[in-house]
Amino acid sequence: MEKDNFKKQLNNFNETVTNFTKIATNWIDKLVEKISQFDDSSDLRTRIVSGIVMLFIGIVAIRFFQSLFFLIVISITILMTFEWLELTKSAHDDGKKKWNFIGFVYILLPMFSVLKLREIDSNIVLWMFAVICATDIFAYFTGKNFGGPKLMPNISPNKTWAGLLGGVFASMVIGFLSSFMFSGGISFFVFISAVLSVIEQGSDLLESKFKRIFGVKDSGNIIPGHGGVLDRFDGMMLVAPVTLLLVWIYSGNFAK
Repeated sequence: MEKDNFKKQLNNFNETVTNFTKIATNWIDKLVEKISQFDDSSDLRTRIVSGIVMLFIGIVAIRFFQSLFFLIVISITILMTFEWLELTKSAHDDGKKKWNFIGFVYILLPMFSVLKLREIDSNIVLWMFAVICATDIFAYFTGKNFGGPKLMPNISPNKTWAGLLGGVFASMVIGFLSSFMFSGGISFFVFISAVLSVIEQGSDLLESKFKRIFGVKDSGNIIPGHGGVLDRFDGMMLVAPVTLLLVWIYSGNFAK
């Protein structure tokens, strides 16, 4: 009897997974079709799928498993280090020490900040990454849709002022929604979310500048459709230390 019940539960589980997979696949296909209006690149579906997988793993680790989050951060730090060394390998011998030091600060400071923020409160990390993701997504689509004057064409020819404003607006919405998790109030979180959005886009441009200096398109190719780890987390590199500084200065506003 127990064996029959186990088989029944297993069959139900398999059926649930199958149905979920079908729904997810259909949803991704529809999303690809919509996004294709703005981006017709051949690896679009790969980018979306890998992005969703990373997002799911990240949220689970941040919210529920501190040890898993620690392991992920350490792994990302190691991968970033290898990518940085590969990125700067063409530097002249007399400049290698300078670029190694820059890489040391550029990588370790934000990764330490992320770990410290997770230790303080997982909700802060979720809010920070929500601001980063919203800024990236809405800056991209606003820029694609409205075009207009370029932000810094000599560094990143695709970024526009319209995209910057779209990203800032999206971050303010995230700030409004996130304010209910903390005691700082709506105006505080709307404002600092907008500030972090501007910093995020500056951080993105900084990494683009590094890649232009060394004449490479991507920092790596480890993430399908996204390039390297540094490419994927470029917006976080300046945001994380600033967020930690804000949490230290305005600690009372981040209380639950």
